[in-house]
Amino acid sequence: MTIRLRGIAVAVALGAALPILPVFGPATSSVAMAAISPQAAASSIEDFGNKAISALSEPGLDRETRTERFRKLFHEGFDFDWISRFVLGRHWRTASEPQRDAFRDAFDAYVVATYSSRFADYIADTYSKQLAASGEGKAFKTTNVRADSNDDRMVVISGQIWRPDGPPVPLDFRVRVDGSSPQIIDIAIEGVSMAITQRSEFSSVIERSGMDGLISELKRRTEQVTASAR
Repeated sequence: MTIRLRGIAVAVALGAALPILPVFGPATSSVAMAAISPQAAASSIEDFGNKAISALSEPGLDRETRTERFRKLFHEGFDFDWISRFVLGRHWRTASEPQRDAFRDAFDAYVVATYSSRFADYIADTYSKQLAASGEGKAFKTTNVRADSNDDRMVVISGQIWRPDGPPVPLDFRVRVDGSSPQIIDIAIEGVSMAITQRSEFSSVIERSGMDGLISELKRRTEQVTASAR
């Protein structure tokens, strides 16, 4: 898969909400069993994914409306606070509270701007028509679900997203099921964890420029994406 296709796949997955590896280590809590069954979680993710794709591929959407819909869906389907802590890793513990707040704001703006833009490039106004013409019943389908052997708060849900110009894009979602609704915490494409990739990149920036440097870099990238989308 090319870098561009991987980026598009992540964008669609984020909108669809958006690993095989034991990314977050074994559970240390005393939770005895998941609050949501793996099958129920898979069904919920599939339903939500198709609702999201439908909302974001509505013909005639302007950029601002699509971005706001994406933002709402992202926070509905993903555990953003959990992801924010994970991608900072050990740097979360050493950051001040104002730095944590500033990072969350900058990270949120960066994710929404970047992936809503890529989603718009991929979906455009023809996706729903092409999907209907293909005879496919759903844009997003789950194909497998299994309990996470390393953490009973998690399940791994495999799925695929239909593409008009090639085979479906396979994805693995790592999903928390210990709350009132399933929450995505990571996406893996071809075995590559997006959370781990982001964590490694952010750590490199922090080592070079500090926490404030990372926050500034995220803001710069967000402004760059926003400007290019106009």
